Amino acid sequence: MATAHEIRQRMKQIQEAREEAFEPLAQVLEQRQELQRQLNELDEPYAKAYVAAEAAGWTAEELSAIGAEEPARRPKGRPRKRVASKAAPADAGSASPATVPAQGGDGEGATVEAGGLTG
Repeated sequence: MATAHEIRQRMKQIQEAREEAFEPLAQVLEQRQELQRQLNELDEPYAKAYVAAEAAGWTAEELSAIGAEEPARRPKGRPRKRVASKAAPADAGSASPATVPAQGGDGEGATVEAGGLTG
């Protein structure tokens, strides 16, 4: 049967082996934290450069296509200008006719076209 001293010695050996196994993780963790700090420092200059590219005429879609992701946080200042929809508004001359329910006693509706009534 093992003595208390032998049991403590075995426990210390196991603990030392665990600490040795942890050492590579601790080193990588330190490097990762440093790289994350450096990346965070680039957020503001990246956002300013991105906004400057947009101001020079680049669209978000074009920038994305070449690998420039939209910044997580935009620099403080004026709000981003929204690009108008590319769909042209329908003009009044191309509207399709619509039937209006009859309001008199004759039971017939009238067709309404741009610029007048028929029926």
